[in-house]
Amino acid sequence: MVNEGKMAPNIIDNSPDRELLKVIKDQLKKSKKAKFAIGYFFLSGFSLVREDFPEKFSKRPFLKVIMGNETTYSTKEELVEGYNLRELFKQRMIEELQEKEPTEEQIKQLKTLRDFIANNTIDVKLFDKSRLHAKLYLFLTEPEERYGSPGLAVVGSSNFTREGLVKNKELNILLTSREEVLYLDQWFDKLWEESIEFREDLLKVIDISGVLPGSPYPKIGKLIDSQTLFKYLVYRWFEGRVLNLLKKGYSLRISTCRGSQCY
Repeated sequence: MVNEGKMAPNIIDNSPDRELLKVIKDQLKKSKKAKFAIGYFFLSGFSLVREDFPEKFSKRPFLKVIMGNETTYSTKEELVEGYNLRELFKQRMIEELQEKEPTEEQIKQLKTLRDFIANNTIDVKLFDKSRLHAKLYLFLTEPEERYGSPGLAVVGSSNFTREGLVKNKELNILLTSREEVLYLDQWFDKLWEESIEFREDLLKVIDISGVLPGSPYPKIGKLIDSQTLFKYLVYRWFEGRVLNLLKKGYSLRISTCRGSQCY
């Protein structure tokens, strides 16, 4: 177990050698499945790279993530105005990624996240029924174990952000008993069924942010041609809800004009 030999080794509070990130990295490599339920998913704070995951996956998705409506933003008024939680999160995630220039390490971690989402190693859902305040990190090392514990769970205060995993004063506890791990596994699975798909949305957010090298989408402030600008602005104007426009019968057309003639 992490911190074995120390006083209260099952307490993870981000003090030296008790950082939650160390626990996650240690347990992911040993797991056959992993399940996270978190208040919010800050993409710029994704602190894992390919080497933190097992070399092979017996089943995909390997990591299931449920994110909820616990942010630093006030969302109530915006939701009343007609935005649904899915569209609101997409917009805010794009803004968050573009807020600061990412480091090379952050770009590498974001690329890992995008690749894993694209190949279904990581699947993401959004719980929009009520506020998701719980933070659960569940690692199933022996999911089929009939007598002993099937894995390890972390329950506490840490969100899946760089600060929550390493810097903030947090308080989390490691649970290893068979009954506790099985209960939390069932708790997560029920929440997963109640949540809505967000995997494809997250891929679009990462691409449209323009953060990753080779992205066809520009970051704000870059000189671009008029057609690319129009596509980008339409997405921003309608909060990414282009499909909703098509369902309502709107027609979006990009024209190129030379002189008085457009085609």
